[in-house]
Amino acid sequence: MIVDDDDVTRGLLRSLLRTIGLEVLGEAGNGARAMAVIQKHRPQIVCLDIDMPGLSGLDVLAQIRASGRDVVVLMITAMTTEANVRAAMEAKADGVIAKPFSTARVAQEIERALARSRANKPT
Repeated sequence: MIVDDDDVTRGLLRSLLRTIGLEVLGEAGNGARAMAVIQKHRPQIVCLDIDMPGLSGLDVLAQIRASGRDVVVLMITAMTTEANVRAAMEAKADGVIAKPFSTARVAQEIERALARSRANKPT
């Protein structure tokens, strides 16, 4: 799933994720809509913009974690300040991807996050 308030970024991520063989189950342009789409489609991975008007990406991440859903969440941001990255990691993001991003970087972060997720699951 892709959550970003910028149409162009959502389009780029959609194409990129499909290129690496992932199915995009849904998209949202704001945090409130994101929660509805997450509940409906139950995605395995969410690419989530940190800075959005209204409900921020960090707010959405907190709601996802509070729900207990087993979802890999990668935060996407153009503002990769130490404070933003720290806030994302403290909120239990599975990774942070800086804009502008490349196919290789997104694929690498997704693989890394999925591997950590599998390693942390009880057997």
